[in-house]
Amino acid sequence: MPSFGPEAMGALQVAMRFRKAREAVIASNVAHADTPGYRRRDLSFEGIFEDAKSSMVRTHAQHLPTRPADPESARVEVGPLGTRPDGNGIDLDQELVHAHRNASAYIDQANVLARLSTLVRTAIG
Repeated sequence: MPSFGPEAMGALQVAMRFRKAREAVIASNVAHADTPGYRRRDLSFEGIFEDAKSSMVRTHAQHLPTRPADPESARVEVGPLGTRPDGNGIDLDQELVHAHRNASAYIDQANVLARLSTLVRTAIG
């Protein structure tokens, strides 16, 4: 049976903090669309979970404590130099697509978190 308790809510909160941090990186890419030599940056969500998994210690066969992942320490991926004459690697249209998808994922995660909160309140009441 899936867990809808604090672990699930904590995982959603981590995912939402990651989306917020990624939004700042994407906004920085858009802001540097005309900066010569600027290389595109992005955050790696998989890197967060790799870091969290490496710190896990199994203390019992049915228990697996986890340390909350820190989206601020996510691995930053840097794109290649651009093909424009000034070496800029930003495709503004692509960045706007990334921003839209990131915002949509944040909204979806917020909706799931709200539903989980409602379920928990219902269960308690």
